[in-house]
Amino acid sequence: MTDFILSTILALLSSVGFSIIANVPKRALLGAGITGVCSWMVYYVLDSVHHSIVLPNFMASLVVGMLGFFLARRFRVPVTMIYVGALISLVPGGMAFSTLQKLSENNLTAVLKGLFNTGSVAMSLALGIGVANIFNGWLYQKKNVVT
Repeated sequence: MTDFILSTILALLSSVGFSIIANVPKRALLGAGITGVCSWMVYYVLDSVHHSIVLPNFMASLVVGMLGFFLARRFRVPVTMIYVGALISLVPGGMAFSTLQKLSENNLTAVLKGLFNTGSVAMSLALGIGVANIFNGWLYQKKNVVT
C-alpha cells in the first residue's frame, strides 16, 4: 500500500515537473497533474492484476485522452498541454535504455525482446490516445442542422 501511495505521489511530481519544463501555462498544471495521477493509478492497478505491458498502458493512455480532453476544455488550453505532463510517467524510457544497453553488449535475443516490448508500449499509448480522441470527437461534435 505504501508503494502505491509513494508511486502516486511521484507520478504527480513528475507530471507537474515535466509540465513546468515544457512551459505548460500555470493554469493547466493542476489538470496535467490530475491526469497524470489518474493514469498512473489505472496503470498501477491493472499492472498488478493483469501482469501485461500492453493493456495497462492502453487503459492508462485512454484515461489520459478522456480526462485530458475534459480538463483542457475546463482550463481553456490545448489538449496537448495536458498530454505532455500526463504521459511522461507512462513513456517506456527505461525500457528503451535497457534495450540499447543490451545492444552494446551484443545480446541480440534481449535486444529483439526489448524492441518488441518498447514498441508494444509505445503503440498501446498511441492507440489509447487515438481511441480517446475519436470518442471525444463523437462526444463533443457539433450537430449541423440544415434550416
